[in-house]
Amino acid sequence: MAIICMILVAVCTALTAKMIQPILDELLINRNEALFFIVPAIVVLIFFIKGVAGYFQNYLMEYIGQRMIADLQTDLYKHVIHHDLAVLQKQTVSGLTSRFIYDLHQLKKALSNTITGVLKDVPMILGLIVLMVHQNWMLALVCLTIIPLAAAPIVYFGRRMRRYSGGTQEEMGALGGILRESLGHIRQVKSFTTENREIDRSSRSIHAVFKLLVKMARVRALSSPVMELLGGLIIAGVIMFGCHLIWQNQMTAGEFMSFLTAAMSIYRPLKSVTSINNSLQEGLAAAERTFTLMDQPATITEQAGAKELKVKNGEINFNNVTFAYADGHTATQNLNLHIPAGKKVALVGASGAGKSTILNLIPRFYDPKDGHIEIDGQKIADVTLNSLRQNIGLVTQEVALFNDTIANNIAYGSPLASREQIEQAAKDAAAYDFIIQSENGFDTVVGEDGFSLSGGQRQRIAIARAMLKNAPILLLDEATSSLDTQSEKSIQDALNTLMRGRTSLIVAHRLSTTQDADIIHVLDHGQVVETGTHKELLEKDGVYANLYKMQQQS
Repeated sequence: MAIICMILVAVCTALTAKMIQPILDELLINRNEALFFIVPAIVVLIFFIKGVAGYFQNYLMEYIGQRMIADLQTDLYKHVIHHDLAVLQKQTVSGLTSRFIYDLHQLKKALSNTITGVLKDVPMILGLIVLMVHQNWMLALVCLTIIPLAAAPIVYFGRRMRRYSGGTQEEMGALGGILRESLGHIRQVKSFTTENREIDRSSRSIHAVFKLLVKMARVRALSSPVMELLGGLIIAGVIMFGCHLIWQNQMTAGEFMSFLTAAMSIYRPLKSVTSINNSLQEGLAAAERTFTLMDQPATITEQAGAKELKVKNGEINFNNVTFAYADGHTATQNLNLHIPAGKKVALVGASGAGKSTILNLIPRFYDPKDGHIEIDGQKIADVTLNSLRQNIGLVTQEVALFNDTIANNIAYGSPLASREQIEQAAKDAAAYDFIIQSENGFDTVVGEDGFSLSGGQRQRIAIARAMLKNAPILLLDEATSSLDTQSEKSIQDALNTLMRGRTSLIVAHRLSTTQDADIIHVLDHGQVVETGTHKELLEKDGVYANLYKMQQQS
């Protein structure tokens, strides 16, 4: 429909120029009274059709452009949200946000301008050229020899716009990162009195964006007078050669004015094509950044025919598992680890021993380089990611809260939970008392990253979220690290109740939280060096005993 409307607009534009001939020759010079009402009526009809077609053309093309960008944003978000954790951690949040907002805004503008220009201005140019050739092929030849001169500046300006636009998009992402860091860590900024340093840092980035935007503005501004000059050359050539043809009686004044109107009408869409190219180059720079991300394949994928994970007991086995990070650091080497079903198992060791890596491998945030992991005899690489992660509850020391109500944060992984279930989970996590004392109770909005709550309160909500999920396998990574001694005890009691009869894997630096574990594995450089209960390991007087003594002394 949009294409049909654009063709109508192009035809009506050519007909408008064509009508100059009968107006001048028949009405003004020959005084043909028979056409006195007919010609004006035709003019009105042409402008009416052009107006209606122009309305639908503009509306439909804007709809198409907006729809394409909305689909692209949705596809990009789906790709990013399902992408590997290792890939996403290499990206900055501000950089990804810049792609969604600034880059796709540039792409939307380019799509709207380019599609509209190609499907509206190009047919209009072709229609006017056909009219000009029909009126006088010699005059048309004069115009057509000058028009190709526009190609050179169009290509030159386009290349510069693409280079500057790509740089602007990169700098906008960097600026977003600076603003997010400084404003997100405003307490640290103020406590270290580094306001001026942050102002200098942001000012440098703002100035870099400013310089690139000014360069882009200069290119846009320069393209206009160049096209004005070319337009002037075309019109001057038409006037000179047209006057010669009229003086030789090879063309009437009406034919000449009709041709001149067409030549002047072709200038606007021709100039628009130049701006289209500038906009297109900006869009191509944005598209390059966007599709570079979209074209990155995920490595954490489901195999064809992956089955649902069926957890009956919850036994976990690591079989010769070797894993190395992208920087080459090997976290585990031929690791064999047995986590019995329904037992409370703790992983302890110095920082960098591989404890958190083991936790990340179980829900397949990462995949091992060699070896495999099984849950109840099922290789986790052979089951669906959704069924695997639905059977795992995870609480980490980095608490993730959303700018939503406390109730919705607790029910984040269990959207169908009732208010009673949410409140019970809060009670089990020792969070109920502080929640009901909040301004709106469970309907209190916690703010971005839960800034309105203390560290301990945020941790309790995260624990309540895991409790509500009620998964058969629990992964606790420093789950009580943000709590004071009194809160830690109440939380520990709740966790002991929750972990009863479930397979629970606990990572903790404070050995006081792992003393009642059924099994304690001591890790060193990605290997299990000791295994036993708290009492047994103390009696061995080895690595665990040394860690315990060091913490007791501190």
